[in-house]
Amino acid sequence: MNKLFSKPSLLLGLLAFLFFALPKQSYNPDFAINIKPNSGLFANKYPMEKGHQKFILNLIPMVKKSNQDVLQERKSLEQILEAVETNKEIRLPEQRWVSSLARKYRGDRNFDLAKIGKEEQIEYLKELLSRVDIIPIRLALAQAAIESGWGKSRFCVEGNAYFGIHCYNPGCGLTAEESIEEDIAVKAYESAQESVSDYILFLNSKRGMQAFRDERMNYLYNHSGTSLSKLAESITGYSENGEAYSQMINSILRNYIPDSISDF
Repeated sequence: MNKLFSKPSLLLGLLAFLFFALPKQSYNPDFAINIKPNSGLFANKYPMEKGHQKFILNLIPMVKKSNQDVLQERKSLEQILEAVETNKEIRLPEQRWVSSLARKYRGDRNFDLAKIGKEEQIEYLKELLSRVDIIPIRLALAQAAIESGWGKSRFCVEGNAYFGIHCYNPGCGLTAEESIEEDIAVKAYESAQESVSDYILFLNSKRGMQAFRDERMNYLYNHSGTSLSKLAESITGYSENGEAYSQMINSILRNYIPDSISDF
């Protein structure tokens, strides 16, 4: 998120950086997969440095893996919902698993499925299910390019911070050298994969991302003609730059991210 860099002049500088700066190989190599840039994949996009292409190609399998982990949770949750709807017994291990998932995605620390009635169970599980879902890979790539400066930002190089997520506990991350808000840091990670998974959890769990989750439901399931561009417009709460941030995402999507990349 761009809270630490939200002044208009800095926003213009970031835009210029994204489109014209020469990328260095400074993205974290802990998940290097040795894929050579595929010129055909990027044929209909702006000419770009191979560093940009490699940044995209290295992140794709990480987003895929994190999405698959979420889909495994979703599949198990769907099975439990179906069991409740068909009056089947929900065993204690399954109840405890739902409680752990509720804590992870909703922040509900003491939820107990057995203590509410069937209709309430169904309603709760459906709402939880709306959170436990994938993030379209192309959207994740566009945000990573913005938030990490194509992998060149100090936060990314030193802390594997690909998505600019803030944290507030001492020692949880890196602070901007020019920041006057010493209690706010950009969250650091042990690996790039951990950064990707936390980004997906952020969108799936935070209250401010509800509009995004609602629009994602339309995009993935309702066949209402919702586009990835419209989905990007719903993510304004991610940054203090609001609508300008969504415009940046859509610009990256149009000009740099291959259209042929699947959603998950």
